[in-house]
Amino acid sequence: MEIMQEIIQSEPQMIADRRFLHRHPELSRCEFDTTEFIRKRLMEWGIEIEPLPLHTGLSAIIHGAGSGKTICIRHDIDALPIQEESGLDFSSQVSGVSHACGHDIHSITALYAAKMLQERRNQLAGTVRIVFQPAEEDGTGAKTMIDAGIMNIRPVNDIVIGLHTHPFTTAGDICLRKGPMEAGSDVIKITVKGKKGHGAYPHHCIDPIMTSAFLLSELQAVVSRENEAVKPTILTFGSIHGGTVPNVIPDIVEIMGTMRTFYPECRQRNLKAIERITKCVCESMRAEGTVECIGTSLAPIYNDDVVADTLITAAEKILGEGHVVTMAHPSPGSDDFGVFMGSCKGAQFFLGTGSDAPNTRLGLHTGSNIFDEKSIRTGVAVLVQFVLDNLKS
Repeated sequence: MEIMQEIIQSEPQMIADRRFLHRHPELSRCEFDTTEFIRKRLMEWGIEIEPLPLHTGLSAIIHGAGSGKTICIRHDIDALPIQEESGLDFSSQVSGVSHACGHDIHSITALYAAKMLQERRNQLAGTVRIVFQPAEEDGTGAKTMIDAGIMNIRPVNDIVIGLHTHPFTTAGDICLRKGPMEAGSDVIKITVKGKKGHGAYPHHCIDPIMTSAFLLSELQAVVSRENEAVKPTILTFGSIHGGTVPNVIPDIVEIMGTMRTFYPECRQRNLKAIERITKCVCESMRAEGTVECIGTSLAPIYNDDVVADTLITAAEKILGEGHVVTMAHPSPGSDDFGVFMGSCKGAQFFLGTGSDAPNTRLGLHTGSNIFDEKSIRTGVAVLVQFVLDNLKS
């Protein structure tokens, strides 16, 4: 219990630092002050900053006294374009921007885990890399880190672990599962081209709006008939734009949506089905349809069995029995943490932030949600115990 007692003693400072970040949130790729805050703390504690060409975000490294594996702890630091409505006295001071996804808590758990591991580096046989990643919310951050060389810098990662706040799990607990943990995500843009004209003479036109309505209905067959039922897929279209006035048939309609999958083979098969159905449906209506994936595609998060087991063991050791919840099903949410798992094994766990207090279980990306700060000590404790267990000298 020595580790937990030390964490509890440090809790007032951890909470103060978290509240500072909470008051001053920064959007993806604009996390300049957040990065400097983290950098300053790491330097105060004598932790080495790795030389990566990054505008925001950073990576720190702790060298143990002995040789061994390299464990990477990856957390994200950016905020969301959401107005905070929590009513807290340390609410966001930036209009229209808030840490509604809990990345301020992520930053502090990684930061103070780094502090405790730096103080125990003589007990470590191996290396700890702590990555403070920018721009998770816009899906570009993990790729930015990789382009900057995070996967090639020596020593290379052997294991990567991370966490994410979870309002539906009680503060003081964590939850995770082996295998699929979170969905991969693709942003899909469909363009339906027709022939514009007067609404009174549709037979002289090719109507992309009517075609799009038919197409949207047919595409749900990808989920019900193309995809393997025991490997879930979610296909959601949230944007459709075409035309400007009620009595004119436009020439183009643009449809935007997301596809979430938990297995790479499902992703590839379903994308091909979307392309085929789009092409054939549009041709049947004399229109032309094209499909493209835009932005950054996020890989599914698939927890390695061995890493997940050692996380569970570490958590039960430091938190006590009954504080690790096994998830029955993977989360359909997405996170670019999966990109880091493309080059080494790893696992992610959910950090409970809910309680009996009002508004703590409203969910992520909600401006009124309140994150229970007891979660900070829990996250730090599990991260530290996992590293100590796996890098024993």
